[in-house]
Amino acid sequence: MEKNSQISAQQLKDLAASPEGQRLIALMQRDGGENARRAAEAYQNGDTATAQALLRTVMQSREADDLRRKFGGR
Repeated sequence: MEKNSQISAQQLKDLAASPEGQRLIALMQRDGGENARRAAEAYQNGDTATAQALLRTVMQSREADDLRRKFGGR
């Protein structure tokens, strides 16, 4: 079951600055960052379904799954 929780701007900054966050950012930029950019734009426009769909292939990789587990342990 997925949680629909909000994270604060500071939590997001801390996460992005972490080694795991940096690895996740690198994963999202493998296609030149196009899907990440489009997902961010969709999210800003309130279209979370499109944002999730754009990031799904990256987030379902084994490496991303390992990173999610590490994030959950924080």
